[in-house]
Amino acid sequence: MHEQGPPPVVGYVPGGFDMLHIGHLNVLRAARERCDRLVVGVAVDAALVAMKGRPPVVPHHERMDLVASLRFVDVVVPDLAQDKRVAWRAHPFDVLFKGDDWAGTPKGDRLEREMAEVGARVVYLPYTPSTSSTMLRQFLVAGGAREVVA
Repeated sequence: MHEQGPPPVVGYVPGGFDMLHIGHLNVLRAARERCDRLVVGVAVDAALVAMKGRPPVVPHHERMDLVASLRFVDVVVPDLAQDKRVAWRAHPFDVLFKGDDWAGTPKGDRLEREMAEVGARVVYLPYTPSTSSTMLRQFLVAGGAREVVA
């Protein structure tokens, strides 16, 4: 009789991944270290507009391609809704990874409850405060790109 080990752990990282940066890479690498298979959900443009009130800088298909090119990402899927139970039903996972800036917040608490309903857990990973898509967007809007090029 052949003895099998534990089943592989499937991890899921949802995100906008607009203007891919080191904070995204840090979360994705840390998530991959904690699971056997990493699925990344890239938010569709409409979901980002609903959540952030503005469209992404980089179109959805390009964000999907960028994330799919990372060697530590196994599968990239569209993330259609803020409710991550929708993502879980489409692509079941064991662990959802989020930045630790969500820990202890109403959004994080709601996420933990929703994931518990489907039998998944939430693991918070260190957030990279030095760079964010919001910071990059503010830099571009302020004309910072012109100063760097000049």
